[in-house]
This record gives sequence, C-alpha cells and structure tokens, in this order.
Amino acid sequence: MKKRTVAVIFILTFCLTSFITVSASTHRELPLLVDNADLLTDSEERDLNSKLESLSEEQKCEVAIVTVHSLEGKNATEYADDFFDYNGYGYGSSDDGILLLVSMEDRDCAMSTHGYAIKAFTDAGLNYMSNEFLPYLSSGDYRKAFLTFAELCDDLLTQARNGSPYGSNNILASNTNRILISLGIGVVFAFIITGIMKSKLKSVRFQPAASSYVRRDSVNMRISRDLFLYSRIDRRAKPKNTGSGSSTHRSSSGRIHGGSRGKF
Repeated sequence: MKKRTVAVIFILTFCLTSFITVSASTHRELPLLVDNADLLTDSEERDLNSKLESLSEEQKCEVAIVTVHSLEGKNATEYADDFFDYNGYGYGSSDDGILLLVSMEDRDCAMSTHGYAIKAFTDAGLNYMSNEFLPYLSSGDYRKAFLTFAELCDDLLTQARNGSPYGSNNILASNTNRILISLGIGVVFAFIITGIMKSKLKSVRFQPAASSYVRRDSVNMRISRDLFLYSRIDRRAKPKNTGSGSSTHRSSSGRIHGGSRGKF
C-alpha cells in the first residue's frame, strides 16, 4: 500500500512538472502569422506560418507577422508592441523576437523587437529591411513582402549570431569602398589629363635655379609688414555613443522594445 502511494505521488509530481514545463515553453497564444486583414490565401497562410515556425526555432528568436484592418486609435509602434507583449510572443526566458505589423486602414507598418532581437536588428538593419520589403507591400504583393521579411530576418539573425550585427560598421565599410573606388578613378583621369597637357608643352624646359623664373627688376620689395586679419574657431558636436546601434522605447506593459515604423 505504501509503495503504491509513493508511486502515485511520484507520477503526479512528474505530470505536474511536465505540465509546468510545457506551459512555460508554449506561452504564446497565437500563431506566428496572424492575417486578420485577409491579405493571403489559406494555403499561403499555412506555408508562411510553417516557414516562420521553422525559422524561429532554428534561430532561437521568434519572427512574427500580423495584419489588421485598423490600429484602434493607437499608432503602429504602440499596436505592434502591445500585440507582442500581451499575446505571449518571444522565444525563451528573455522573450527574444521581432514582429512585423501591417495595418490597412492608413497603410501603416511597424516592426517591434524585444530581447536579443533588439541587438540583432539595429536601426540601420531595420531601415535596410524596410527598403527591401516595403515596395512589395506598396504594390500589393503581400506574399512576396512577407517572404522577403522572413528571409531578411534569417540573414540578419545569422549575421548577429556570428558577432557582427548589421549596423554602422556595414555602412562605414560600404562608404569606404565607394570612396576608394572614386579616388582610384579620379587618379587615373588626373594622370591622363596631365599627361596630355604635358605633351603639349614643347617649348617649356626645366630650369635648375629659381632665379631663372624671375624677370630682372620685376619685383622690388621695400616695405614688409605682418597684419593680423581675423581668427576662426569651428565647433562640432561630439558624436553620441549609440551602443548596440538600436534605439529603444518602453511599451505600455513597461517592457523595453526596439523597432521602427512607416507607411507603404
């Protein structure tokens, strides 16, 4: 009898522990794709949601897409943050994730990041992503827009995991390359032009002494003075340290979010 009681207690304890573990790991109440604005077909929804689930599990960071008809009086950032917070989105104990919100009423969109996603998706990275998928939203190709968003999330998360989140370093490297290329082209053209000009100066010969270039009695210096004209001081603001490269704000729930918003 005692052995049976101990066994029952053990089984109940195991079941309760398993239930708590499962509940903690499945606190999200909705799928990763919520198409309330009906922008996709049923088959497109299934395929895209499956892609988002696989991507989120592989990257250990949830990637979600939500479409709505109206923002219900909020701005796009507030709506995206609240949808993320109050519907249990986010991977792991720090709720790592990014959510793309699309509202059809005034053609608003916003991206909300939380946890590790704030570091992975810098302001520069979010701007880069917007430039890539917004044209598809504007033209009404919603499936292509969302697939592009998902693929870019995968790319930027991989880049961040490798220790170099998309941000100022990428922009600096790109600008440096352009400057070097421009300088190289300029130097080549300068050599060509000066070579042509030099070839036309047949009557000019090099003189070893500076006196050869001065005409006799052409310069007569009798008086010399040093006159102070003016001084000029240039002041520039010291650049602020942006840390991870992501600007943040606090949502209505009190949690820290990154992100951006715009129109399409």
